[in-house]
Amino acid sequence: MLWSLSASTNATNSLHAHDLFEFICCQGGSGTLHFAGQQIDFRRGRTILIAPGVAHHYAFEPGEEADLKLICMNGEDVATYLSPAHAAFLAGTSDAGVTFADHADHADPADDAGGLQALLALIPDGFGLSDVRQLRVVWGAINLLLALHGKAHEIPADPALHRYRDRIDEVCRWLDAHLAEALKIDEVASRFGFSRSLLTREFRRHTGKSLVDYCNTRRVETAAIRLASSHDSITGVALASGFANLSHFHRQFKDNYGLTPAAFRRKISGIAEHD
Repeated sequence: MLWSLSASTNATNSLHAHDLFEFICCQGGSGTLHFAGQQIDFRRGRTILIAPGVAHHYAFEPGEEADLKLICMNGEDVATYLSPAHAAFLAGTSDAGVTFADHADHADPADDAGGLQALLALIPDGFGLSDVRQLRVVWGAINLLLALHGKAHEIPADPALHRYRDRIDEVCRWLDAHLAEALKIDEVASRFGFSRSLLTREFRRHTGKSLVDYCNTRRVETAAIRLASSHDSITGVALASGFANLSHFHRQFKDNYGLTPAAFRRKISGIAEHD
C-alpha cells in the first residue's frame, strides 16, 4: 500500500530494513542517511531511492534537522501502477541498493527542482487512497518523480564497477538536448566512441532501460511537464517534446502515465483549481 509522509525531523533512528521502495525527497535542512558503511547527506533538492531489504538509518548531529517527504511503495504497487519503463528502472536500482540525485534549485516548473515541488504537491500525506481517479493522478506524479530521479541518479559504489558511467552520463545529456531529432543508435554510438553492442549494454546497465525507451520516456516526461505548466495545444506539446507522430505520442503517454494527454491535463487542472 502506498503511503506518504511530510516531516521535519532531527531524530536519529536505529538501523532497519523493510520490504518497500523508500523514496526520500529532501526539501531543506541537513542530516545523513547511513547504509552499508556509506552515507548520503540530506540536502535541499536531493532525492534518495532505497531498495527493499537495504538496512539503513537516519543520523543527525546536534542542531541538524531535515525537512523530508517520504513516499513508500511495495512490490504490488510497483507492478500495478508504475509504467513498465519505471518499474524496470526500480528493478535495475535494486542491485545498487541506494541511489541519489541532485536537482537544480530553480522555481521554474520546467526545471528539475521546480518540477519536483509541483509533483510533490500532488501526493497527499497518508496511508493508501481509495479514490481511483486520485490514485491515477498520484501515480502519474510518482512516475514523473522517478523519471527526474532516474535522469540524474548516482550510485554510491566502487568506481571500478562503473568505468563507463561518465560517458553514459554524457550520452544522456546529449540525448536530452536532442530529443526533437530522429536519433539512430549507430550514430549515437559512433559519436561517443562506442560500438553499438557496447553502448546498448552499458546504457541499459547504467540507466535501467534501452536507449530507445530512455528517449521515449524523456519525451513523454517533457510533454507531461508542458501539459501541467502551459496552455499549449496537445499537438503543440507533442511536437515540441520530440514526437512527430501523434498516435505514437498518445500511446507512449498512456503507457507511461495511465491517462491520455488530455485526461492528464484535466486531472492536473482540477487539482490546481481546488488548491
